[in-house]
Amino acid sequence: MTGNQDLGDSRPIRETDATYTRRRLLVAGVAAAVPLAIWAKVAAGSPPDSGSSASSTSNPTQPDLVTVPSSTVAGDSNALDEPGFGPITQDLKLGMVSDDVARLQERLTELNFDPGPIDGYFGESTLRSAWAFEKLVLGTPRTEATGVVTPAEWDVLRAPVTIQPRRSSNGQANATEIYLPEQVLAVFHNDQPVLVSHMASGKLDENGDPAEWCELVTVDTDETGTPLEEPVERDICGRSKTPGGVFEFTRRVEGIRNGALGSMWNPVYFNYGIAVHGAINVPAAPTSHGCVRLPMHIADYFQDLVSNGDRVLVWNGETPPEQVTEEEMLPVFDYANPDATTTTTSTTSTTAPPTTAPPTTTPPASTTPPTTSAPAPATTTTTTVPPTTSTTAPPSTTVAPSG
Repeated sequence: MTGNQDLGDSRPIRETDATYTRRRLLVAGVAAAVPLAIWAKVAAGSPPDSGSSASSTSNPTQPDLVTVPSSTVAGDSNALDEPGFGPITQDLKLGMVSDDVARLQERLTELNFDPGPIDGYFGESTLRSAWAFEKLVLGTPRTEATGVVTPAEWDVLRAPVTIQPRRSSNGQANATEIYLPEQVLAVFHNDQPVLVSHMASGKLDENGDPAEWCELVTVDTDETGTPLEEPVERDICGRSKTPGGVFEFTRRVEGIRNGALGSMWNPVYFNYGIAVHGAINVPAAPTSHGCVRLPMHIADYFQDLVSNGDRVLVWNGETPPEQVTEEEMLPVFDYANPDATTTTTSTTSTTAPPTTAPPTTTPPASTTPPTTSAPAPATTTTTTVPPTTSTTAPPSTTVAPSG
């Protein structure tokens, strides 16, 4: 197939698989045992709608971030003295191997910031987990998150922490909350967190708007995921928009889903072709065509945490999900590339409407009046850009963004 493979590449390879042997050699002998942490409620409220500090109250319609004030940490000094939760004396960062890293991984796991294997090696999975903690709990703006756990941040991490949903269900339902400014996703079961993860949504341009892309792609399904009789090759453009709003999970695919814009691992769809799915490339900045990317090791079990019909709330940083209009919740459907060249390929010729196909396959065509053979060049040009995509391209005939 053609298309951009950076949406997760075409292989369901876990990040830990590629470095497993090296990692085990590095962490041989590292102890990972850490006693259970003390659980307590730190503060009521919920994350802000932007990457501002945790104490921001610029938007009075939104509750504040669940945070860990210094007074709370100082008041819980007994928790800091628990065996295994002593202070650290150096920063923990990518590439390190130590007992302290193992304790960090254990604590992040207890708080549902899944860092991957608890092996004492500070790898990419642990880095993304640390990003999520920085952004959601410490209130660090996305662009300033480093993934480095300082001794001061460790003191916050080892103190009692509770993550709460921004929209409570009064303990009655499961929901997924997606915070675009922070690039964090959280899954709650009856208001209790079961997963908090770094993510990557639609790429933004220099103005902070959804970035435009143009690619030659092969489409094998419509926007509902229904397979087409024959793949269709199209030269299309789109905008990498991940809309805010209130949605619900509608369908899923187990394993690899080869879409027009790349491959996705275990996708769960909630807005036309926009899905939460696993990807190998989940950087610090938004980078997808509109989907919500998760690290591969988390996507392995994400489908077990959510059900079709579960509510999905997406904060865009400007308008609360409930106030986003239906029009604003729509993704930007793909459109024909205005700079596309009219070249003919075997793929496009198979997608030509039935009315144009018979003249090219009927042997007696040479004996028919010249009017049936003369338009041949026109027929080839129409097959490169099917009529359904050269018009206004309503949602029923366009490709919903994915990846």
